[in-house]
Amino acid sequence: MGGFKFCKVCGVPVHIGKDQSWNSDGTITQRRDPDHRMLFFDSEGLDVLFRNIEGLIGIPIENMVIESKARAAETYIRHLLRGPKGPLARLIGIGRIVGRVVEQGRVMGYGDIKVVEFNWSESRMICEIRDPYSLPLFCGDLKGANQAIRKVAGTISYEEVEPGFYRIVNYNAPHAPELQERLMPKPLPRKPGDITFDMCPGCRVPRDISRFKWDIDRGTVIHEPTGVRHAIFGSTGLQVIFDELEAELGESIPETVIEAQRMHMESRMDGRWSSLGVDDLRNWLAVQGLGNLVTARRDEEGMYARVENPAVPLILTGTATALYQFLTGRKGETTWKLSPDGDLEIWIKAAQEHRGA
Repeated sequence: MGGFKFCKVCGVPVHIGKDQSWNSDGTITQRRDPDHRMLFFDSEGLDVLFRNIEGLIGIPIENMVIESKARAAETYIRHLLRGPKGPLARLIGIGRIVGRVVEQGRVMGYGDIKVVEFNWSESRMICEIRDPYSLPLFCGDLKGANQAIRKVAGTISYEEVEPGFYRIVNYNAPHAPELQERLMPKPLPRKPGDITFDMCPGCRVPRDISRFKWDIDRGTVIHEPTGVRHAIFGSTGLQVIFDELEAELGESIPETVIEAQRMHMESRMDGRWSSLGVDDLRNWLAVQGLGNLVTARRDEEGMYARVENPAVPLILTGTATALYQFLTGRKGETTWKLSPDGDLEIWIKAAQEHRGA
């Protein structure tokens, strides 16, 4: 697909390094908005995670996922459109803006996206996507973007035209009152780190990123050593989903999310994980923007880890639990906490075996 340039040194699209910064503190941030954290994350695992949560709690959560992601997308875009940018964006029109978002979405790994129709008389937008990075997250992105730019309420629906190919319809209510900006999680100040990357001199991304293959036409990013698909998206959007689930469904949700992620990662781990040292794990987390692993140890009593600047702590905790079980062959009992300064601490010990009388 035309319009995208690839780095002549490492082969990564130049937009990736132009728009994102990989930092020594274990974070990925947008260059134009350093407070906005991004993840370069296993997108295949997102829908698996949501299905695992549904299986554990016994009720569907797709609508809650869509609405939560829409809330995050709407709030973020409204933040970008403050001041003179807002009226200008609305003057230019959502069509051109969404067209640019669609183009960027391909390079971020969101899928093969096409805007089919804008119908202003009916306040309707129709989009088609093949192989979305996550169908509910993509629907939330569209809904939130429309609400932010047009300043009206919206509804969204989709149908699967054929396997992996979806037609999505977003309606806006033309006379709806202006939406109030809702509170979002406040980011904590980030702690400095000393992570060093072998950076590509051509496009300013870690050379590890060159192990991913971009297919711009399909809108996919594949980690070639494992075949796992990834995408780049904001970490707040994922955290808001977990916060909303907990608010709606109760305080057991954090442990449910941890177990759902453990189940997913348990199915992913193979022999490569056995040879990973602490430095390997630290780099692996930092490349994804998940935080700075400052302490990790395992002994006969169990495993302990501390992560500074953690993104989506429940994902990290579930992954650590799966790793402990993979390395030891024993089921783990996990406790975790976030300190006042934002550090994530995880303790895992072997679960006690309960024997019948």
